[in-house]
Amino acid sequence: MNVPLAEGEEMRRIRFVEERSGLSARCDLLRDEAPESAAFLWELAQRGLSFDAIHAIWTGPEISVPMPAATLPEDLSGRVIPEENATSFPAVGEIVLAYAGARTLKGLPPGPFFDIGLFYGEGGRLLMPFGWLRANVCARIVEEDLAKAQADMKTIRRNGACRLSIHTD
Repeated sequence: MNVPLAEGEEMRRIRFVEERSGLSARCDLLRDEAPESAAFLWELAQRGLSFDAIHAIWTGPEISVPMPAATLPEDLSGRVIPEENATSFPAVGEIVLAYAGARTLKGLPPGPFFDIGLFYGEGGRLLMPFGWLRANVCARIVEEDLAKAQADMKTIRRNGACRLSIHTD
């Protein structure tokens, strides 16, 4: 579990990288607003993990990183992520973590399901074919990286599925 920043402690920062598009976006973790979700992303980043990613169909300007439990290290796959700093309408530059426990949503793979969403434009909404979803806003693309990240994510949309990695910065 992550704890709020102590006085003098620096913001934790992660980076999302996708080589073909040139995406390399630094993101500040929102540890005070979404401590469990931010800790989960930090652990993924510390391991330098990579996942298949796609441009979302239903949610608008989003790169989606679906992570069924089977794609995660065993010590992370059983993690339960509480709702914190949740929204159904992510803003430009926000990174969200959606979590669904095993057998909570029809049609998902067995076991818990996690999804990271990188929102790069206006009009993001978490409306899925099975209904509205809420996800935890747990990181934000740093301002100086946002314009390039938006262009790179549009390139991902044109290129199709990709491999996205998460690193500490």
